[in-house]
Amino acid sequence: TSNVPTSPSGPTGSLRLTADQIAGTWSLASIQPAGQKAQAVPAGAIYTLTLADGRISTRVDCNMCSGTFTLSGETLNVAELMACTRAACPTREFESAYMPILVGASTVVQSGTTLVLTSSRGVLTFTR
Repeated sequence: TSNVPTSPSGPTGSLRLTADQIAGTWSLASIQPAGQKAQAVPAGAIYTLTLADGRISTRVDCNMCSGTFTLSGETLNVAELMACTRAACPTREFESAYMPILVGASTVVQSGTTLVLTSSRGVLTFTR
């Protein structure tokens, strides 16, 4: 019999993230649209990302959006068609920068309590 680890946390380690590792709710710390400076979440606004069982939901200040995602290796792909409430939040400008970065394929890196999504559209940094 061979000594092949059956767990990704085995001695060989793994760069492949699992949906379980990134599952749960993350709070948005900052956005950095491509070619621009990073922007912190506006004071008093709540932006969260919740991942579970192939479903994604995000609180975008006073709105909620939901949809589906897939995770393949280090690539998180958020489906283009997200259903969102359409209230006029005070942080509408920030929201309109955040959503286009979130949707689509991103490289995902989880390190401890930080989750970073990077794509040609920009960088999103979440914490929990």
